[in-house]
Amino acid sequence: MNVIKNPGGFNHDSSNFEHSKNMEIPYNQIDLQLNSAKCVPSCTPILEYMDGYVDPQKNDGIVLAALSINDYETADDFFARAFGKNTRYQYRQVEKEGYNCRNMTSNERNSCLDELFAINTSTRERQGGAMNETYFEYLKPIEEEDCPYHFHKVYGAFSPENIWIGYIDMLFVGNWAATIHILGHQDYLNSCKRGSFMVNLWF
Repeated sequence: MNVIKNPGGFNHDSSNFEHSKNMEIPYNQIDLQLNSAKCVPSCTPILEYMDGYVDPQKNDGIVLAALSINDYETADDFFARAFGKNTRYQYRQVEKEGYNCRNMTSNERNSCLDELFAINTSTRERQGGAMNETYFEYLKPIEEEDCPYHFHKVYGAFSPENIWIGYIDMLFVGNWAATIHILGHQDYLNSCKRGSFMVNLWF
């Protein structure tokens, strides 16, 4: 088991929230479920990736995004209090325009590899830097991951024409989750009349 260190907590102060808090975050222990009896062959590469990611010899401190879930009754309650009025309005407008976001199954992802490749290759640069060449390699189908502790989830954003135009690829390992990729198709990033489908995708 590995331990994530927190550098002394943080102060949270935002006008979008109804109140501010000083939070002292304790050391948090990660349980990767390395010896689970429910593991399958697809767990091996996932565990190898995450074990290196949280190795304290390589990463002696990782800052966590912390949220006191007891302060919110539902996800909608969090959305209403954590996001400003304009953001909530734009979120609803994006939905009204016909953009939608959903969790994708492995089969759905595998049936849309051309669209996934189009997202990855829609631009050579993002945020001022060159894209890694691995994004320009055509992806292979993935198998359904049957282990309840080690798996990927892909959340997709779709245009009003039901074209796959953005995604978040997340990895779940025991009680740890990490965003591996978050990308939108360059040609669609400014396609919404108000707001951005990427904000809707992230929420």
